[in-house]
Order: sequence, then structure tokens, then C-alpha cells
Amino acid sequence: MDKIFVAHIRDSGGIFGAERVILTIGKNIDKKFKVILICLKSPDGKSDILKKKAEEIGVDVISVDVNGKIDFSSVKHIRDILKNHQVKILHSHDFKSNLYGVMASKNLGIKRILTAGGTTRDSMLKKLYVYMDETFTYKYYDYIVAVSREIYDKLVKKNFNQEKVVVVENGIDESIYDYDTDRENNITPFPIDNTNKIFAVIGRLFPDKAHRYFIEAFSYIKKAYPTSVALIIGEGPSEEEIRRQIIDLKLEDSVFLCGVRKDMMYVYRNIDYLVLPSLTEGLPYVLLEAMLFKVPVLATDVGGIPNLIINSVTGYLVPPGDVQSLKNGMENMLNDPEKVRDMSEEGYKLVKEKYSARRMAENYGRLYDSMINGHPLQHA
Repeated sequence: MDKIFVAHIRDSGGIFGAERVILTIGKNIDKKFKVILICLKSPDGKSDILKKKAEEIGVDVISVDVNGKIDFSSVKHIRDILKNHQVKILHSHDFKSNLYGVMASKNLGIKRILTAGGTTRDSMLKKLYVYMDETFTYKYYDYIVAVSREIYDKLVKKNFNQEKVVVVENGIDESIYDYDTDRENNITPFPIDNTNKIFAVIGRLFPDKAHRYFIEAFSYIKKAYPTSVALIIGEGPSEEEIRRQIIDLKLEDSVFLCGVRKDMMYVYRNIDYLVLPSLTEGLPYVLLEAMLFKVPVLATDVGGIPNLIINSVTGYLVPPGDVQSLKNGMENMLNDPEKVRDMSEEGYKLVKEKYSARRMAENYGRLYDSMINGHPLQHA
């Protein structure tokens, strides 16, 4: 039986949620599907890490150089790839790849699907892109996958056809983390010592990730618990604002900007707590990762997070944008280590049982089957 070619297309800036979706599907999808990755490549080289990780798990990767806002030579290159590989399904993961995918696959008879995560809307330009994406590009897709019920509800409220919007929650493949460049000679140690209690915020440095609320809350924690430190892991346009806040609060000796880390296994093994102070989210992979590695979690009640964090059972859940609640949550973590251990065990069990890579891949496999066979998907 000939394999069904599925081409994923992504404008990647590192390893984030969409990249984890691609890698998890590529490694776990039914073998009747052949996954290839079309990696839109910009001059900054940030897509190289996705290319490397995809190749390590056996996914064929084709890089496409993209220059400028709309590069029609790149559209032609993608179109040639789709035709040469006889791709049956195109699966895209961001507003740029959504647009390029539609243009490149026009009149080729290819089915289209996109995954809608919690896209950051940190600027007027980004908001405009997302608006144009949802208003014009989405209508050319056969299925729109929401990674949480909240995103599904938002799309339905915007009058998208309920028959083409489905929920597939993210799943996590523990074995993928074996491929992290987590070798002794590649590790840059954190600027901490063994007496510290380490809080970490992991993710892109955008305003809606709300680092400012975390840092303000941590400034109070530091006064009462002097051996506490905080690590900010990631990069993005809010970096200078975050740096100024650290200086203004005189936290240079305890809040460290660590940039992007390629050795996430090392990160999770060496932090005590994860804090996710976001104002908006889909179903964040960093949360799944932390729970899988039994890192205690304090997170905000937004997006798909409450599906994972049951307050005081699998972690602590607090309102978004609330400094006092973040402070109280961190104090609870420091003061009740036994409860924190119990919560991390419960969180681990929840992720293993309900958010497995196999389950996510099977759900996407059913979607792909329905697209190929023309059968309407039965919503779960």
C-alpha cells in the first residue's frame, strides 16, 4: 500500500508548541502516513534547530528560503515540493505558513489542515496578521484544529463552521527529549548554587507571557526567602523591559536572564518550581513538559491550563495578572514541600494518562483519514 504523504509547513523560530506538535506527530503517527516537513527558513537561522530535531527522529526535511513578506519564488518552491512528493494533506502551523500553504497548493487537489494554538498578539502588526489569517486564510482550510476548548469556543464565536473546527489537545512524547543536546560538554550551568530554591519561567519573552507580574511577585519572595532565585528562560521583544525591571527592583543577583536553552532536560532536572504567569495561552507544552518531569507548577487560570492544573491537586492555579496571588502561590510552594511533592506526582499521572503522544497522534490520524476518505469527522 502506497503511503499517504502529509506535508507539515512551519515558519519556525525555535522549539515551541507548534514544533512539539510536528515532532510528536512525525514520530507517532500511523505508518500509513509519511510525514515530511517544509521548513520556512529565514536568514536568522532560528529554524535550524527544528530541522535538526526532525531529522533526528526520521522526518524528511526540506528547507525553503524565504526573503521578505511575500516571496513568490518560495511559493513556487513549496508548490514544486507538494507536486513532486504527491502530497495529499498539507498541515500548517502559523499565519505565515497558512498563507504560503494556501498559495502553493492552489488547484492541486490537496486537503488542508491547520493547528491553531494560543498565538501571541503582542503588537498591532501581529494582531493584523492574525486578523487577516482568521478572516481570509482559514476559509481555505478543510479543518481547523484548536488545541484547547477555549480556543475552539473563540473560533465558533467568530462564526467559523463548527463542522470544520475540532479540538485535539496536545500530547507529549517523553522519548523526544532523549534527542535534546543534553550532553555534559554542551551544558552551560546556571549561575546558582545548591542552597538556592529555583523558580523558573520558561517561554518566549512577549508581553502576554506576563513576566512583569512574576518578577514583581518574586521581589517580595526574595525578601522573605533570601536563598530563592529566578530563571527567565527564552528570548523575545520584552527582554529589555524585563531587564530594566530586574535592575529597578535590585534583583540582579537573583533573577537571571538565561536566553534560549537547547538542553531542556538539564533545565527540568535543575529547577525546583515552574511558574507560568501568562495572560493568554492555548495548551502550553512547557506545562506538559514540567509535569512529565515532576516539576511542581504554579500557573494562571487561562486557556487550556485548567485542564491540566486542578488547584491544589496537580498544581496551584491563580488568576492572571494578580501579583498577590502569584506571591502567595510561591510562598505555598516553599512552605509545604510535602504537598508540592504530592501535586507533582498527581500531575505526572495526569499527563501520562490523558496527554500521551499516542493519543494525540491517533486523533490527528483520524482527522487525516476523514480528509482522505471524504467522511465527516465524528466529534468527540
